[in-house]
Formats: sequence, C-alpha cells, structure tokens
Amino acid sequence: MRTFWKLTAISMQSHLYYRTSFFINLLSPVALLGGQYLLWAALYAQQEGGAIGGMERAEMFTYILLAFAMSNLLNWAGENTLAREIKTGLVVARCVRPAFFLTQYMAQMLGTLLTQGAVNLLLVFAGFACFGKYMTVPSVSALIAFVPCLLLAVALRLLMIEVFSLLCFFTTGYLGIAWTRAALFDFFSGAMIPVVLFPGWLKTAACCTPFPYMLQVPVAVLLGQETVAGFGMPGIYGLQIVWILVFLALHVILYGLARRNLTIAGG
Repeated sequence: MRTFWKLTAISMQSHLYYRTSFFINLLSPVALLGGQYLLWAALYAQQEGGAIGGMERAEMFTYILLAFAMSNLLNWAGENTLAREIKTGLVVARCVRPAFFLTQYMAQMLGTLLTQGAVNLLLVFAGFACFGKYMTVPSVSALIAFVPCLLLAVALRLLMIEVFSLLCFFTTGYLGIAWTRAALFDFFSGAMIPVVLFPGWLKTAACCTPFPYMLQVPVAVLLGQETVAGFGMPGIYGLQIVWILVFLALHVILYGLARRNLTIAGG
C-alpha cells in the first residue's frame, strides 16, 4: 500500500504543477453545466404538468448537479493518459516498474480523482447553499447508502477506461477508441439525459450495460428514487461488483495478450 499511495501523491503533484492547465480543465465544464440548467429550465417552463418522465423540476435540477459532479471526476486528458502512453511507447516504464500494472494505473487515476473530486464537492455544496430551495436535499439514510455505491461506481468506471485503453495495444491510434468510450458513457450512463427518461426498450438495453451503474444508479440512490435496474441496495451493490469482476477479467486477458507481443529493448 505504501507504493500505491506514493504513486497517488506523485499523480496529484503532476496535476497541480501546471496550475493554468489545471484550472482551465477545471472550470471549462461549468459552462456545460450552465447550459444544461438553462435547457431543462426551458423544458419545464413549457410542461403543464410540472413533471417530465416522472421527475419534478427540483429532482431534475438536483440530478443535473450531481450527475455533472460525478461525470467530471475525470477530464479528457486524465482519461486518456494510459492510451497516449501506449501509443507513444512510454507505457514501457509501467511494465518494468516493480509494481503491478493495474496498481500503478489505479494509483495514478486516484490522484486525478482526488484533486478534481475535491473541487466538484465544493461545487455541489455551493449549489445546494445558493439554490437549495429549488433542489431536493438528500436524506441521511440515502447518503449512507450512496457512499459505497459511489465507491463501486468510481472503481467500475476506472476499470472500464483502463480496458478500453488497453485496446490501443492492438490499434494504430487511440482517438477513435476514446471517442467511442466517451460517447457510450455519456449516453448510457445518464450523464446527458437521465436513463429513466429513455423509451422502455432503450432503458432495458441500457440496464444490460455497465454504464448506468457508474452514474445514473448512484444518483438515483442519493435522491431516493427508484433505480432503473429495479433492484434493492444489495442487488445494486452486487451488480456493480459483478461488472467490476467482468472488467478485471478483461484486463487480465487484454494485458496478457499485449505482454506476449511486447518487446522491451534496453538494459
């Protein structure tokens, strides 16, 4: 564990060293958050019943803030660090270090998560402090159930990104893979539109993927809503763990194939 936390600290230092880039990547998504609020405010203003897809205005506004905070735990540069290293050859350093490849990756990404997550948490607190009367405040019991769900969701998302990045060992570029991964996550996780608003057949299809369990389900748990999967908390935790095990198996397979075809020159 000492090695893990040392690598995490190094990752945090590397992100905070370039302060201008860090704050630009930090603040630029806020414009997207403002656009989402304006869009949904206009939609609710035209809705006579006051609810869209069973979600009241306060629930939707709370969902937007929480979904934004979770989806932006990682920026574009952070998500594609491993993919870029694979294409440039810098990944060799990970392969020769006396630490497991996955341990190094998770430690590096945790450093990114802690810096970005701290700011996102402040943003959530500021949102509730300034606009709390227009939002739904989660209960203590929902918050307790949310914490393990969030931790499993973050672990699942990191493993998903890592598996997609490993595919770059077998391609000539990484942007296509990165764009595909980002599109799948943004759409099926509920980052763009809550999955509960999907048509029935599309909602069912989304629940058969791991993406809702990375964002939609944890936010629904925090808001005390019925989850799209329709399971209780033990079932939700179980499904998240199952998907984590699936991606761990994919990591072992892909990394094993890559190492068998990887030649490291030098002495």
